[in-house]
Amino acid sequence: MHHDDADGGSSAQWVADPLPRLEWQPNAGNGFRSAHQRYLSLGFDDLEASAWLHFESVALALQSVVNRGLLQQHKLSLADVQLLSHLKSSGPSQMGTLADMLMVTPSALTQQIQRLERRRLARRETSSADGRRVLAMITREGDRLIAAALETYSRLVRAHFLDELSRRQMIALGDGCRRISVRLKAAEVAPDAPDSQRNRG
Repeated sequence: MHHDDADGGSSAQWVADPLPRLEWQPNAGNGFRSAHQRYLSLGFDDLEASAWLHFESVALALQSVVNRGLLQQHKLSLADVQLLSHLKSSGPSQMGTLADMLMVTPSALTQQIQRLERRRLARRETSSADGRRVLAMITREGDRLIAAALETYSRLVRAHFLDELSRRQMIALGDGCRRISVRLKAAEVAPDAPDSQRNRG
C-alpha cells in the first residue's frame, strides 16, 4: 500500500508485516491492563491505546537502560552524553541554544554544565564577539571521555533497539517518527494557529 506523508511527500511501499502485532491481551499484567483501560476512557480505540501504550513504555524503558549503562560505564547521564556530543561536533555553543536543543530550562543547563566543569569535561567562556553571551565548550578530557561514552551508547542502542527490528520495521518506525516530528515542529512555529492551517503543506 502506498503511504503518503503528512508533509506531502511519500517514502516507502509497505507490505504486510509477518510478525504478530503487539496488542493488549486479556491476560496482560495488571499494570498494562489498567493503563490500557485508562487510555480507552480517554477516547482511544483498542489499536490507538495499544500503539500509544507500547510507544510510551518502550521509550521510557530505552531511555532508562541507556542512561543506566552510561552512568555505570562512564559516570555520565544520557543528557551529559547528548550535551558533550553536541559540543564535540559543533564547537563552542551559546547556553541558550544548548538549553533549547536539550529541551531543558536555562537553570537546569547551568547546573549540568557546572557538574561537568567540576570534572573538567566542559568549560564556559564569555564570547569575544559579544560580552553578553556565554559559550560552553568541551575540554580535552571531555573529548576523550565522550569518545568512549559514544561507543557504549552505540552498543546499547544496537543491543536494545536496532537488533530487535528488521530493516523494514526500521523504515516504518523512522517514517512514523518523522511524520510526528513534522507536526510537532509546525506546532512550535505557530502554537496558536488553527489545526487547519497547521496541516497545510
